[in-house]
Amino acid sequence: MIKKNKKEAQNGEQDNHILVKELNEKIADLTERLEFTESKLKCTEEFYSERLNNLNDVLFSVDKDGFFTYINPAIENITGYTIDEVLGTHFTKHVHPEDIHGLLEDIGKTVSGEHKPYMFRIVKKDGKISFVHTTSRPVIKDGEFKGINGLMVDIARLKQVEVRLKEERDRAQNYLDIVGVIIIAINTEGNIKLINKKGCEVFGQEECKLVASNWFDIALPDELKEKTKKKYQEFLQGKLPFKTYFELPLMTKDGERIFAWHNILIKDEEGTITGVLSSGNDITERKKAEQALVFAKLIYENANRTKRQFLSNISHELRTPLNLIIGYSDLLYEDYVGTTTKEQKSYLEIINKSGNRLLLLLNSMIEMSAVEEGNIELKLKEFSVPTIIKDIKNSTLPMAKKKQIDLQFCVDEEIKTITADKNKIKTVLYNLISNAIKFTDQCGNIKVDVTKNGQMLSVSVKDDGIGIEKENIDKLFQPFSQIDSSLNRKFEGAGLGLSIVKEFVEMHGGNIQVETKINKGSNFSFTIPMNSDEKFT
Repeated sequence: MIKKNKKEAQNGEQDNHILVKELNEKIADLTERLEFTESKLKCTEEFYSERLNNLNDVLFSVDKDGFFTYINPAIENITGYTIDEVLGTHFTKHVHPEDIHGLLEDIGKTVSGEHKPYMFRIVKKDGKISFVHTTSRPVIKDGEFKGINGLMVDIARLKQVEVRLKEERDRAQNYLDIVGVIIIAINTEGNIKLINKKGCEVFGQEECKLVASNWFDIALPDELKEKTKKKYQEFLQGKLPFKTYFELPLMTKDGERIFAWHNILIKDEEGTITGVLSSGNDITERKKAEQALVFAKLIYENANRTKRQFLSNISHELRTPLNLIIGYSDLLYEDYVGTTTKEQKSYLEIINKSGNRLLLLLNSMIEMSAVEEGNIELKLKEFSVPTIIKDIKNSTLPMAKKKQIDLQFCVDEEIKTITADKNKIKTVLYNLISNAIKFTDQCGNIKVDVTKNGQMLSVSVKDDGIGIEKENIDKLFQPFSQIDSSLNRKFEGAGLGLSIVKEFVEMHGGNIQVETKINKGSNFSFTIPMNSDEKFT
């Protein structure tokens, strides 16, 4: 019995030893697992802590009363405050006073469950102001509000860029506003996206009322609205070509006005058309002026037809009787039909002189009319210069002798022939010389020089007559214009001679000049090509 109990006791001790061993093994395993878990948790904590501490953005927590309970090191980069200086402080301590009210309203929306990001100004430790952007979530436990967790981002640089962009936008807007034309941008629906100051002035409305309004509805006359809208959509769909310029009326505060429009396309980064940018210039007055010019042209053309008809009638009705008057007065003066007395001869001389004067005026008017209408053509041919000068000398010497004027001709011996319109050159020479004789006093002097200057023929008619005031020089070559326009003027004439001279010289590709001094005389000179054929080849 004693042996049996001893054996049982030994077996019991052996079983306990086994149990203790198993228990120790389990404890060791649990300890190892615990140490592994703790190590893993520590690594995880270090992992997240390292990343939270190295974030550029601020992670924070505030309790339900608004005091900071957690903040990461990024707070020092943004505000200059350390973590210890922020923890336990109320968040409003760091907010710009002017932004606290709005921030509290935004936080209230966040607490009520609305996701409300907000931007506000903070006051840094050094007193400087900066901008931050914050997003946050309410912390709710067991249905009770415990505080807020959030993320705060420094947007100071972004605000600087925004400020610069605003400055650039304002500068661009100033450029748009300073121009005297409408600048407008519309989207694909025709709604106004941008309009400058001039556009607002034209419609007499503020920019805020015009932006987002439909351009076609507010700007165009009723009869054009739907038609223009349809064309605009067809253009966007590629059915019509884009017009960079067109003219279109607008209904402005002053009524309907016509505008000229210059247009460019607005496209996005992918090249898709997003609208049109246009500038509009009021051309109403110009259009009225153009219409007036058209009307004036019609009147002018009608007057020209009347003038041509009148001159044609004059040519037929006056030339024939004038030639008869001049011819028969010559016969009577020369005693071909009987002897006339001295008194009768003086009367005949007056009749002959007046008739020739009328005939010269008539011929000049007809010739000037033909010049103005471009109906005169140059008949170019080669002729002798000395010969034509001789003819002119024979025609003008008698007039000079009557006033005892010394009329001299000096022709360069090298000049033989030129190619030009002989009759027109004779007319030019005759008009210039007779004009010089008319305005030169008794016993005066006139010199005609004909020289060669390269390939140009130069002619100068110089007198020591009365001269011309400088302010009257421009009138010389105007048709029917005379320096002395009074009815009792001393010098006769219709004022057509010099205008015809100018036209004929310029038809040959030449030019005419005047040098003159009061009571010292005048020098009329012109140059034409020696070979006018070259001008027209």
